[in-house]
Amino acid sequence: MKSIVFTALTVAIALSTPAFAADEINVSNGISAAGAPLAAHGVDLVALVNDGNPVEGFATHSATYDGASYYFASAANLESFEANPAAYLPQHGGFCSFGVSVGKKFDGDPDQYLVADGKLYLFLNAETRAAFLKDVPATAKTADDQWANIKSVAVGEL
Repeated sequence: MKSIVFTALTVAIALSTPAFAADEINVSNGISAAGAPLAAHGVDLVALVNDGNPVEGFATHSATYDGASYYFASAANLESFEANPAAYLPQHGGFCSFGVSVGKKFDGDPDQYLVADGKLYLFLNAETRAAFLKDVPATAKTADDQWANIKSVAVGEL
């Protein structure tokens, strides 16, 4: 009996880990070619940050970071990401930064983005982007504070 309970508990813990990672990072439904959920809608974050160009990445140029897969349009962009992921990862787990500022986790659309002070912010739509732009420093700080609260709630639920 102890063996069955231990096995069931082990399986439950193993299955809950990816769900937690997915809750911390905005990912698409399904699994990428690398076996992890796809983040940023498959858009090349290096091209987005460096060139302001939301181009589609490819599974042939992918990296898995913190439980999510990221696709890139070229091997050079993949290398740039692998050398410094923090320079390219969207803030607030890739969720809409304005939504996070009001305590919600909305989908972050790479077509609606902002790079400010070297940080990438994604938004649900043009309206939430415009609302964020009204006061970037204050709204970014509020979003950072709320993100810390959202993450601590998620940890407490485990």
